[in-house]
Amino acid sequence: MNDLILPHRITSYECGDDKKMKPECFQHFCQEMAEEHASAHGFGYDWVMTNKTAWVQVQGNYEILRRPDWKETVYLRTNTGMATALQPGRFVEMTDAEGNVLARADMYWVIINFASRRPVPPKRVGLALNEPCPVLGTPLIDPEWTTEAPAATAELSATRRDVDFNGHINNSAYLIWALDTLSPELRPATEMARYRIYFRHESHAGDAIRVEHFVQGNFTRHIISCGDETRAEITIEWQ
Repeated sequence: MNDLILPHRITSYECGDDKKMKPECFQHFCQEMAEEHASAHGFGYDWVMTNKTAWVQVQGNYEILRRPDWKETVYLRTNTGMATALQPGRFVEMTDAEGNVLARADMYWVIINFASRRPVPPKRVGLALNEPCPVLGTPLIDPEWTTEAPAATAELSATRRDVDFNGHINNSAYLIWALDTLSPELRPATEMARYRIYFRHESHAGDAIRVEHFVQGNFTRHIISCGDETRAEITIEWQ
Protein backbone atom coordinates (compact mmCIF):
# COMPACT_ATOMS: atom_id res chain seq x y z
CA MET A 1 0.00 0.00 0.00
CA ASN A 2 1.41 3.39 -1.00
CA ASP A 3 2.38 6.06 1.50
CA LEU A 4 0.14 9.11 1.66
CA ILE A 5 2.02 12.43 1.87
CA LEU A 6 0.21 15.73 2.40
CA PRO A 7 1.45 19.27 3.12
CA HIS A 8 0.03 21.37 5.94
CA ARG A 9 0.64 25.02 6.89
CA ILE A 10 0.59 25.58 10.66
CA THR A 11 -2.26 27.92 11.56
CA SER A 12 -2.56 30.46 14.36
CA TYR A 13 -5.20 28.41 16.22
CA GLU A 14 -2.85 25.41 16.27
CA CYS A 15 -0.21 27.42 18.17
CA GLY A 16 0.30 28.47 21.75
CA ASP A 17 1.57 31.80 23.02
CA ASP A 18 5.09 30.86 21.91
CA LYS A 19 3.84 30.76 18.28
CA LYS A 20 4.70 27.06 18.01
CA MET A 21 2.38 24.11 17.35
CA LYS A 22 0.65 22.87 20.48
CA PRO A 23 1.55 19.21 21.22
CA GLU A 24 -2.04 17.96 20.97
CA CYS A 25 -2.32 19.28 17.40
CA PHE A 26 -0.01 16.55 16.17
CA GLN A 27 -2.60 14.06 17.41
CA HIS A 28 -5.23 15.88 15.35
CA PHE A 29 -2.97 15.65 12.31
CA CYS A 30 -2.49 11.92 12.89
CA GLN A 31 -6.24 11.33 13.06
CA GLU A 32 -6.83 13.29 9.85
CA MET A 33 -4.05 11.44 8.03
CA ALA A 34 -5.49 8.11 9.18
CA GLU A 35 -8.90 8.97 7.72
CA GLU A 36 -7.49 10.42 4.48
CA HIS A 37 -5.32 7.36 3.84
CA ALA A 38 -7.99 4.84 4.86
CA SER A 39 -10.63 6.51 2.66
CA ALA A 40 -8.24 6.64 -0.30
CA HIS A 41 -7.92 2.84 -0.05
CA GLY A 42 -11.60 2.12 0.59
CA PHE A 43 -11.67 1.42 4.32
CA GLY A 44 -12.33 4.85 5.82
CA TYR A 45 -15.37 6.33 7.54
CA ASP A 46 -17.91 5.33 4.87
CA TRP A 47 -16.61 1.75 4.87
CA VAL A 48 -16.98 1.27 8.64
CA MET A 49 -20.44 2.88 8.59
CA THR A 50 -21.54 0.39 5.92
CA ASN A 51 -20.26 -2.46 8.09
CA LYS A 52 -21.91 -1.00 11.25
CA THR A 53 -18.50 -0.70 12.85
CA ALA A 54 -16.10 2.04 13.92
CA TRP A 55 -12.36 2.58 13.99
CA VAL A 56 -11.17 3.00 17.61
CA GLN A 57 -7.62 3.86 18.60
CA VAL A 58 -6.36 1.81 21.54
CA GLN A 59 -2.78 3.04 21.86
CA GLY A 60 -0.61 5.86 20.58
CA ASN A 61 3.16 6.35 20.89
CA TYR A 62 4.23 9.89 19.99
CA GLU A 63 7.65 11.50 19.68
CA ILE A 64 8.15 15.25 19.23
CA LEU A 65 11.61 16.38 18.11
CA ARG A 66 10.70 19.97 17.25
CA ARG A 67 7.39 21.83 17.34
CA PRO A 68 6.93 23.71 14.05
CA ASP A 69 6.38 27.46 13.99
CA TRP A 70 3.29 29.42 13.04
CA LYS A 71 2.92 29.59 9.22
CA GLU A 72 5.58 26.90 8.71
CA THR A 73 4.72 24.31 6.06
CA VAL A 74 5.15 20.71 7.20
CA TYR A 75 4.72 17.42 5.39
CA LEU A 76 2.80 14.49 6.85
CA ARG A 77 3.40 10.91 5.71
CA THR A 78 1.42 7.82 6.75
CA ASN A 79 0.92 4.16 6.00
CA THR A 80 -0.50 1.12 7.74
CA GLY A 81 -0.16 -2.63 8.21
CA MET A 82 -1.24 -5.41 10.56
CA ALA A 83 0.37 -5.30 14.00
CA THR A 84 -1.58 -8.33 15.27
CA ALA A 85 -4.48 -10.39 13.93
CA LEU A 86 -6.84 -7.98 15.71
CA GLN A 87 -4.97 -4.66 15.61
CA PRO A 88 -3.99 -2.73 12.50
CA GLY A 89 -1.06 -0.43 13.15
CA ARG A 90 -0.32 2.95 11.58
CA PHE A 91 2.59 5.36 11.53
CA VAL A 92 2.55 9.10 10.88
CA GLU A 93 5.70 11.13 10.33
CA MET A 94 5.90 14.93 10.16
CA THR A 95 8.86 16.62 8.46
CA ASP A 96 9.87 20.18 7.60
CA ALA A 97 10.57 21.56 4.10
CA GLU A 98 14.15 20.21 4.24
CA GLY A 99 13.00 16.71 5.17
CA ASN A 100 14.02 16.90 8.84
CA VAL A 101 11.78 14.81 11.08
CA LEU A 102 9.73 16.98 13.47
CA ALA A 103 7.47 14.34 15.02
CA ARG A 104 6.53 10.68 14.72
CA ALA A 105 3.66 8.51 15.86
CA ASP A 106 3.01 4.76 15.98
CA MET A 107 -0.64 3.96 16.61
CA TYR A 108 -2.72 0.82 17.11
CA TRP A 109 -6.41 0.51 16.29
CA VAL A 110 -9.28 -1.96 16.47
CA ILE A 111 -12.56 -2.20 14.58
CA ILE A 112 -15.49 -2.14 17.01
CA ASN A 113 -18.94 -3.56 16.30
CA PHE A 114 -21.63 -0.95 17.01
CA ALA A 115 -24.08 -3.38 18.61
CA SER A 116 -21.75 -5.52 20.74
CA ARG A 117 -19.08 -2.81 21.32
CA ARG A 118 -16.52 -5.59 20.89
CA PRO A 119 -13.53 -5.79 18.51
CA VAL A 120 -14.00 -7.41 15.12
CA PRO A 121 -11.09 -9.10 13.27
CA PRO A 122 -10.38 -6.97 10.16
CA LYS A 123 -10.50 -9.98 7.84
CA ARG A 124 -14.06 -10.72 8.99
CA VAL A 125 -15.22 -7.46 7.42
CA GLY A 126 -13.10 -7.84 4.31
CA LEU A 127 -10.00 -5.83 5.28
CA ALA A 128 -6.73 -7.64 4.59
CA LEU A 129 -3.54 -5.77 5.51
CA ASN A 130 -0.89 -8.44 5.11
CA GLU A 131 2.26 -6.34 5.25
CA PRO A 132 3.91 -5.93 8.66
CA CYS A 133 3.23 -2.73 10.52
CA PRO A 134 6.19 -0.31 10.26
CA VAL A 135 7.38 1.31 13.49
CA LEU A 136 9.15 4.68 13.27
CA GLY A 137 9.46 6.02 16.80
CA THR A 138 11.71 5.25 19.75
CA PRO A 139 9.68 3.33 22.36
CA LEU A 140 9.10 5.07 25.66
CA ILE A 141 10.62 3.05 28.50
CA ASP A 142 8.82 3.62 31.79
CA PRO A 143 10.82 4.34 34.94
CA GLU A 144 10.26 2.22 38.00
CA TRP A 145 7.32 3.98 39.62
CA THR A 146 8.06 3.96 43.34
CA THR A 147 4.87 5.44 44.76
CA GLU A 148 1.20 4.56 44.52
CA ALA A 149 0.05 7.97 45.79
CA PRO A 150 -0.46 10.70 43.16
CA ALA A 151 1.51 13.93 43.50
CA ALA A 152 -1.68 15.85 42.67
CA THR A 153 -5.28 15.21 41.64
CA ALA A 154 -7.57 17.41 39.57
CA GLU A 155 -11.25 17.21 38.68
CA LEU A 156 -13.05 18.56 35.61
CA SER A 157 -16.15 18.02 33.52
CA ALA A 158 -15.97 16.73 29.95
CA THR A 159 -17.61 19.33 27.74
CA ARG A 160 -19.42 19.44 24.40
CA ARG A 161 -16.36 21.18 22.94
CA ASP A 162 -14.36 17.94 23.29
CA VAL A 163 -16.91 15.72 21.47
CA ASP A 164 -16.11 14.59 17.91
CA PHE A 165 -18.46 13.30 15.20
CA ASN A 166 -18.29 9.77 16.62
CA GLY A 167 -20.28 11.09 19.60
CA HIS A 168 -17.57 10.64 22.22
CA ILE A 169 -14.67 12.66 23.59
CA ASN A 170 -11.90 13.09 21.03
CA ASN A 171 -8.63 11.30 21.74
CA SER A 172 -6.58 14.49 21.92
CA ALA A 173 -8.72 15.80 24.81
CA TYR A 174 -7.07 13.34 27.21
CA LEU A 175 -3.64 14.85 26.58
CA ILE A 176 -5.08 18.36 26.93
CA TRP A 177 -6.68 17.41 30.28
CA ALA A 178 -3.37 15.99 31.53
CA LEU A 179 -1.34 19.04 30.48
CA ASP A 180 -3.90 21.64 31.60
CA THR A 181 -4.16 20.18 35.11
CA LEU A 182 -0.43 19.53 35.60
CA SER A 183 0.94 22.43 37.61
CA PRO A 184 4.26 24.03 36.50
CA GLU A 185 5.81 22.94 39.81
CA LEU A 186 5.34 19.29 38.87
CA ARG A 187 6.70 19.52 35.32
CA PRO A 188 10.25 18.15 35.09
CA ALA A 189 10.93 20.46 32.08
CA THR A 190 9.07 22.63 29.61
CA GLU A 191 9.16 20.40 26.51
CA MET A 192 7.70 16.94 25.90
CA ALA A 193 10.09 14.52 24.20
CA ARG A 194 7.71 11.57 23.81
CA TYR A 195 4.50 10.25 25.29
CA ARG A 196 2.34 7.13 25.21
CA ILE A 197 -1.43 6.91 25.60
CA TYR A 198 -3.52 3.83 26.32
CA PHE A 199 -7.20 4.40 25.63
CA ARG A 200 -9.26 2.18 27.95
CA HIS A 201 -12.88 3.36 27.69
CA GLU A 202 -14.69 6.15 25.86
CA SER A 203 -15.92 9.32 27.58
CA HIS A 204 -18.88 11.59 26.86
CA ALA A 205 -19.87 15.19 27.48
CA GLY A 206 -20.93 15.72 31.08
CA ASP A 207 -18.71 12.97 32.52
CA ALA A 208 -17.03 13.90 35.80
CA ILE A 209 -13.34 13.35 35.08
CA ARG A 210 -10.55 12.83 37.60
CA VAL A 211 -6.89 13.26 36.61
CA GLU A 212 -4.21 11.79 38.90
CA HIS A 213 -0.63 12.98 38.33
CA PHE A 214 2.49 10.99 39.23
CA VAL A 215 6.09 12.23 38.91
CA GLN A 216 9.28 10.17 38.71
CA GLY A 217 12.49 11.86 37.52
CA ASN A 218 11.84 13.38 34.09
CA PHE A 219 8.64 11.34 33.62
CA THR A 220 5.04 12.11 34.52
CA ARG A 221 2.16 9.65 34.54
CA HIS A 222 -1.49 10.62 34.29
CA ILE A 223 -4.43 8.34 35.12
CA ILE A 224 -7.69 9.72 33.75
CA SER A 225 -10.83 8.20 35.28
CA CYS A 226 -14.56 8.61 35.65
CA GLY A 227 -15.83 7.04 38.87
CA ASP A 228 -14.08 3.68 39.24
CA GLU A 229 -13.43 3.31 35.50
CA THR A 230 -10.07 4.24 33.98
CA ARG A 231 -10.60 6.05 30.68
CA ALA A 232 -6.98 6.64 29.62
CA GLU A 233 -3.41 6.33 30.87
CA ILE A 234 -0.68 8.70 29.68
CA THR A 235 3.06 8.59 30.34
CA ILE A 236 5.16 11.59 29.28
CA GLU A 237 8.95 11.82 29.03
CA TRP A 238 10.12 15.43 29.33
CA GLN A 239 13.29 16.85 27.81
